[in-house]
Amino acid sequence: MATTPPTEHLIDIDRETGEYIQGWPRIKQSIKTILTTRLRTRLMRLWWGSNFSDMQDRPGNQEVIMGGMMAAIAAINAYEPEFKVTRVSIDAFDASGEITITIDGTDLVDAALKRLKTSI
Repeated sequence: MATTPPTEHLIDIDRETGEYIQGWPRIKQSIKTILTTRLRTRLMRLWWGSNFSDMQDRPGNQEVIMGGMMAAIAAINAYEPEFKVTRVSIDAFDASGEITITIDGTDLVDAALKRLKTSI
């Protein structure tokens, strides 16, 4: 079943300020929320989130890093309707458990290439 791309940006509430946000700021907030929410932790949305943060307590080998990138891509493409991932790279994965990830993709409403670099 093919879905049509959205024609308008969704509106959400900023987690820090409580103000309305939309467009790229809302998409960035949504991506970070998706990546930091473990599956089966939200009571009414058990299948919302990702397995990305599961890699934090595992060794930093290629298998774990590749699995984390695949989990990020699958979750973002499944749960963020305004963004299509084209590339994910894990830039840093240190012993403290902090992961720095860069996500490239397309904002489907504006048809613009976007990049998000964040630490989780």
